Amino acid sequence: MIGNFTTAIAAFVRGSQSNCRFEVLYPLDVNQTSFNAAINYPTAAWTPAALTCLKTESFGFTFGRDLDKAEGLMDFGQSLGFQATQRSHLVGVGDATTAWIKEAQTALGKGLESIVLFALDQFCLIGYGVPLQRSLRRSLRMGS
Repeated sequence: MIGNFTTAIAAFVRGSQSNCRFEVLYPLDVNQTSFNAAINYPTAAWTPAALTCLKTESFGFTFGRDLDKAEGLMDFGQSLGFQATQRSHLVGVGDATTAWIKEAQTALGKGLESIVLFALDQFCLIGYGVPLQRSLRRSLRMGS
């Protein structure tokens, strides 16, 4: 259903705006089970030919300080044929106890089309400096 719905929207919009670009946001952290993935990711409709960009987000991994899973999510679209220039990543801005800065830096290192910071109001209220500084956080890579 979601594939048919997004395809119909894109066709309708292209009818009057032929140069329109389309992206979808896929939160893999809440779609990890086989059932959720089968229901929520329409592989026949969301292809590199149909979409300008596949955007991923993993707020659950970010706030859980799991950089390995967050990085795996950034690579998710690659297995579906999306090149780095067709992938984007949405990073949930948080406080100093979460790994969001490292997640953003990892996404930047992958050469993705864009890295989007969610909750810019929090970014401004906390007073983070720009450009983001590399600093120690309470997260690390535990992989082999």
